[in-house]
Amino acid sequence: MNTLEAIAKRKSTRSYKPEQIPEDALQTILKAGCAAPIAMARYDSLHITVVQKQELLDRINAVTADMIAQMLGERKNVDFGAKTLILVSSTPVHRPGTEYTNAGIVVENMVLAATDLGIDSVILGGAPGAVARDAELMKALEIPEGFTPLLGAFFGYGADQAPAKEHTIAINRV
Repeated sequence: MNTLEAIAKRKSTRSYKPEQIPEDALQTILKAGCAAPIAMARYDSLHITVVQKQELLDRINAVTADMIAQMLGERKNVDFGAKTLILVSSTPVHRPGTEYTNAGIVVENMVLAATDLGIDSVILGGAPGAVARDAELMKALEIPEGFTPLLGAFFGYGADQAPAKEHTIAINRV
């Protein structure tokens, strides 16, 4: 698949089959994340955590559901049955907000690589935020001191194979 095909086919999948993605596919996805262009080449400001232990996935889902319930007044399951979660954490960098841009580029590289491999994904902002608020979970995930989870994605094989939707974003030409 070429790059433009992967971009067109990539979609947010919110229901997964119970099978784990293969190790070689995971390594390809991680390699794509590590190939992301990072502001001022501050690769040392980033850390990637792969979570495949069901106990930890369940804990992440629980703390995220709690956070959503506090914010919205309703509980929501956010793991969708996926068996792999990849979190991208960062330390503060030279300009506020740059760490979010860096994390976004890393995650986008990973989900596009996954799409190319026939693996589905969904990008998450809430789960990393919930993890960052739970010191015990941060320790269990071995996220280094000084790093904050900013963004993540679940990976797996979608139970629903609906095609990607076409999106339109307003464009201004000056």
